[in-house]
Amino acid sequence: MQSSFKHVKITGISTAIPKKEINIYDEAQYYGNSIKKIDRMRKMVGFYKRRVVEEGTTASDLGICAAKHLLNGMNINLREIDALVYVVQKPDYEAPATAFYIHNKLGLPDTVPAFDINMGCAGFVYGMWTVSQMIESKTCKRILLICADTPTLDVDLADRNVAPIFGDGGSAILAEYSKDEIFSFYNIETKSSGYYAIIDPAKGHRLNLQIRNTKDFNLILKYKDKKLQTPDGRETTFFHPYLNGIEVFDFTISVVPQNIKKLLDYANLKDTDIEALCLHQANKQIIQAIGNAAGFPEDKVPYHAFENFGNNTMCSIPTTICSILKEKTEKSCVKILGSGFGNGLTCASCILTLDNIYNSGIVDYQLSEKTMSKEEYIEYWIKKIKGE
Repeated sequence: MQSSFKHVKITGISTAIPKKEINIYDEAQYYGNSIKKIDRMRKMVGFYKRRVVEEGTTASDLGICAAKHLLNGMNINLREIDALVYVVQKPDYEAPATAFYIHNKLGLPDTVPAFDINMGCAGFVYGMWTVSQMIESKTCKRILLICADTPTLDVDLADRNVAPIFGDGGSAILAEYSKDEIFSFYNIETKSSGYYAIIDPAKGHRLNLQIRNTKDFNLILKYKDKKLQTPDGRETTFFHPYLNGIEVFDFTISVVPQNIKKLLDYANLKDTDIEALCLHQANKQIIQAIGNAAGFPEDKVPYHAFENFGNNTMCSIPTTICSILKEKTEKSCVKILGSGFGNGLTCASCILTLDNIYNSGIVDYQLSEKTMSKEEYIEYWIKKIKGE
């Protein structure tokens, strides 16, 4: 679907990442303690550093941190926010929507509706597309969009195809109605035949496995009384994400560049009109391959967000935006093309004009002393359930 809006303006953006950093050179044991091999992987794939959450931190914590920096930095009156939209893959609870928890923690008024969007790596574009419709229709004048994810929580450190890639993050974006015309353009495609290519098989209700049913529960731990192994010999369970790397790569290389070209044609723009192609930070190889196939010069396709923070899924585009804007003044007018792609399978691209935007940059999230541990949460819910 192609669509455009002419009265939606991003007025502020902020990204929060965990303070804990993992350097690829600190994991030499996974590469036979060979620095040469690590250097080769770093040059080829872009592995270097990534940020990961500590126990007790959820995606919403990162999103709230980014939102507070944004709202405080812009001195926003909370009563002037008309809606809260939260894009997430790993909600705090299955129900209710985590947006309600964020709404409470930010102290938003009762008049502010809040809801979740379940979306992965294309989530930022889907989120902006959704809030743009709400603003363009004049239903809302100012919306707080939060995107946050903690993909490292499900990763097996021994899986070198996945573990060095992912990082955690949370981003907050303030979008507002503009009387002046500020055009934005979107192109969203859904290749649902590959819905299973990136999936968590045991999560949700399709399998409907219950812990209390020991027989069913054991099915996700063993297969025919044997340990479940991946083609490369790693032990795994249905709890771990399934990724069909070949199918996802083929989709990425064949669909994404064409999606970008179609968007440029729809907007009647050329690559020379775009200051930066802010791609989802999947990895260096994919970013460069897409940029080249879409006809963009290498210096317009940044990948340093992946190198320094890892692939933080739906936050990777706003993380990249925060990175490229940090050396510019607030008055800079920047036209960027963002493209997110991944589970669904889906590709969503947008062209945004960032003019007179507040950018808090990339801030560190520090685990609060008030954050409850897992044990404290368990005790909390025991008391709640018992009515104490």
